[in-house]
Amino acid sequence: MSESYSSKRGRWQRLSESLPAELRGQVSLRNVEAVAGLPPEAQARLAEALRAGLKRLPGALEQLRSDPNTPVADLLQPPVPPADWSPPNVPSDLADLIQQCFPDMPRVSAEALAESEVLDAARSIEQAHQQMFWCPHLRTDFVMLVLYGLMRQTLNRLEEIIEGTPALRQAFEQAPLPWKPNDWRNQDA
Repeated sequence: MSESYSSKRGRWQRLSESLPAELRGQVSLRNVEAVAGLPPEAQARLAEALRAGLKRLPGALEQLRSDPNTPVADLLQPPVPPADWSPPNVPSDLADLIQQCFPDMPRVSAEALAESEVLDAARSIEQAHQQMFWCPHLRTDFVMLVLYGLMRQTLNRLEEIIEGTPALRQAFEQAPLPWKPNDWRNQDA
């Protein structure tokens, strides 16, 4: 039997409370299992990196799994990968997101829906987002400004569709997923 999202969330919260004090409240629930699975020296190194300003955990967690003594500087500014590099195949979080949007949906249904043809576009976007966050050039101003502008355009177009479709507006009002319309859209007018 598959674990429900609420049960998984409860397990993650218990795991979060069992982390060393310097990591509690510093790690998102979706990353807590990976952090809890690190050896103590890697958890201590992660706490140092978080205090020093680490923002993206997935790469740091992967590095700490392979080398628990990775210098904090390498966790903050990972070495640039070679030109033939490709991002790792990260498991999909789409089923988790579906259960977050529809908490009463059984896990097995969410997993089936996440793999269905109807969500092909969502899977492609999720993969593109994963690729974007693994991009070695993400922290350059040119790349960040272009990607951020692209995301804003996408959000604007989605919100126009939502605002123009009463059934979609109602779905967002009833969903547990918060809907925060872009406040900046009217600033460009």
